[in-house]
Amino acid sequence: MPRDIVWITLESVRQDHTSLDGYRRDTTPFLQSLADRSDGATFKHCFSHDVWTRASSASILTGLASSSHRTWTQENRLSSDVPTIPEALQRTDYRTACVSPNPQLSEVTGLARGFDHFHYLGKDTLLDEAGVLTVLGYLTKLNQHSAGYTTDTAKHSVGYVSDAIARRHIREAAQADEDLFLYVHLGDSHHPYYPPKPYQDLFADGFEMSVGESLDLVLEMSSNLHGYIARGVPFTNDEWNALQAMYDATIRYVDDTVRSIVECAENRLNDPIVVVTSDHGELFGEQEMLAHMVVADDAVSHVPLVVCGIEAVESHNGVVQHADAMKTVLNEVGVEFEVPIGYDLREQDREFAVTQRSGVRCASKLDMIGERDDAFDASSYHVGDLTSLRTLDHRYQQSESGEDLFAVPDGVSDVSEERSDVCAELAQKCESWLDSYGLPESEREEQAEFDDSMTSHLEDLGYL
Repeated sequence: MPRDIVWITLESVRQDHTSLDGYRRDTTPFLQSLADRSDGATFKHCFSHDVWTRASSASILTGLASSSHRTWTQENRLSSDVPTIPEALQRTDYRTACVSPNPQLSEVTGLARGFDHFHYLGKDTLLDEAGVLTVLGYLTKLNQHSAGYTTDTAKHSVGYVSDAIARRHIREAAQADEDLFLYVHLGDSHHPYYPPKPYQDLFADGFEMSVGESLDLVLEMSSNLHGYIARGVPFTNDEWNALQAMYDATIRYVDDTVRSIVECAENRLNDPIVVVTSDHGELFGEQEMLAHMVVADDAVSHVPLVVCGIEAVESHNGVVQHADAMKTVLNEVGVEFEVPIGYDLREQDREFAVTQRSGVRCASKLDMIGERDDAFDASSYHVGDLTSLRTLDHRYQQSESGEDLFAVPDGVSDVSEERSDVCAELAQKCESWLDSYGLPESEREEQAEFDDSMTSHLEDLGYL
């Protein structure tokens, strides 16, 4: 029987910075309340399919691995030969709508396909996509939902607008008695981690830097991301604390935005299925990296996942991935669509999670970093396409550079020699998985061509 589906993806939120993981700061109280409901389930070992938004979103919306859909470099868009889940829902008379403030999830990258209503919230599109009344409402609330009246777009949050558009689709679907698939990508937790005004001092205690100094630091870090990495991420303890306090404050704002959307859906729709997760995590110095690039460590692949409204889906501590949640949702609503890399959460346990990273994108990032400082040593990072297998006890990864095995939770020291038996077993499983699920779905390659406004937006976000 068809049911409404509300899927919310949080930008750059790592699991260990959420209330779901016993974090010292209460960053996601609403997400925790969803998990605590009788029809809610949370999965403490969920891992993303890739380490950045375009590829991770493509896996969510196609049910394919990154090396299969190939939407994992800055150049490639999703091939028109590759079917999408929104298209399948559209064919079964769902009203399909998406809201995204990130160019990586847009028509340009091929990920708008199958959505009746797609809203990319860019500098030049905000008014057309949101409408005059919503934008006027946003302008009157800049002190509550953003950085106040400043022309510096890097400081602004757009959660208010995303929320307003999402609630509009919920109301319209309810009034028209249409089944709704609503996919909302909330981007305000992406760096530079500049929280709206009421959130800026929420976690700003326990270190010497003032709120003003912390805000200046996050802007400087984000604008010179590759330079800081090139110099070995040379932050003091107080600076690390300030960066993470501002990051945590943006997560709290995003959690409040989730609350508004979900409460509207539950008030207006008839028993909706709700999924909340993150596209990937975020690096704060792990392997001397920032943001979400180059490596596939837990910091950038371990993400929250909460599913509400599906009978027999229960919390458990096994490894899961986004495709599992999507396959479960599609089975629940009776929509047939092949999700090769997914398992129904009610029927089968996953042996390991797989996170991938494109070698082309990695090489581009390492070049950008190396241009900032000749002393930067890129030799410690894997070359070529990287595939990582994560079990509850180990993380194995391989590329053309070789292979590593890390024990969990340490995740730092290579134990492939001491545990050669485990390394060999996971290497075999990795090769088998790549043969079954990692080959290209389509031979057609299509290029993503961003206009000047989107290019500027990508530069602000540190992609270029």
